[in-house]
Amino acid sequence: MQSKIEQLRETQTTGVTNLADTLKMIEINPIEICNRKCEFCPRVDDDLYPNKSLKINLETIEKIKQDLIEMKFNGRVGFVGFGEPTLHKQLCELIKTIREVQSVKWIEVNTNGDFLTKETVKNLYDAGCTTLTVSMYDKDITQTLEQLVQGLDIELVPRHCYSENFELKLVNRIDIIKKEKQLDINRHCYLPFYKMFIDWNGDVLVCSEDWGRESNVGNVLKSSIKDIWLGSKLLEYRKQLSQGKRSNCSPCNKCNINGTLFGKKQAQRFIQEYAL
Repeated sequence: MQSKIEQLRETQTTGVTNLADTLKMIEINPIEICNRKCEFCPRVDDDLYPNKSLKINLETIEKIKQDLIEMKFNGRVGFVGFGEPTLHKQLCELIKTIREVQSVKWIEVNTNGDFLTKETVKNLYDAGCTTLTVSMYDKDITQTLEQLVQGLDIELVPRHCYSENFELKLVNRIDIIKKEKQLDINRHCYLPFYKMFIDWNGDVLVCSEDWGRESNVGNVLKSSIKDIWLGSKLLEYRKQLSQGKRSNCSPCNKCNINGTLFGKKQAQRFIQEYAL
């Protein structure tokens, strides 16, 4: 049986009308600071991945907005990445800017929930947030979260990441960033066929597991999202991953994620178009 987050992701990846329309999810890393140090995250080691005072600015979000309007993008924009989104003091302004893209169906904030209050949730909702995904690492606080969103037309998606009910799909993120060892894995991955990850400075990475930032395939301040999405750098990743050749691209050669849960139709569209 699918969890709520899996049901949501399946809904968000349906429908492909043309090649550009394969882009269904855009994840934006708003800030390089987190208040937690989870055991599966590189931030558990300050020497390996320290907190840095780096954050996305409104100029970059404005450029993303204009590109999405031009593309008539109708999928999900998620504020999620390598830090805790609610620590960005202008998060509501970022959301308001994306909300101006009227075709966007979902604006999601993925948070650890530590800083959520009735007021902050209301502010997120008023800014245009449609979906609040909360990863719970200590215990099930679903009832508390339900009280926070009560009366608001916002979808709450609790993620159970504590020991009694662990839903989070773990990957070797620490090994990925250390760059020391490659894995002998021959497995397809569809992530770059339907999802784009934009870092705080506008750099586009092949996916959100590239904590070492090895796969810069473009920058949204220098190129359009559409051009990056259909560009040669991402296409080369897709070629290798469509054949299960993770060893031919980095950081995929150090990643054990099961990347075939979603995006199969998008992958088939690219494979047909380019005979991958």
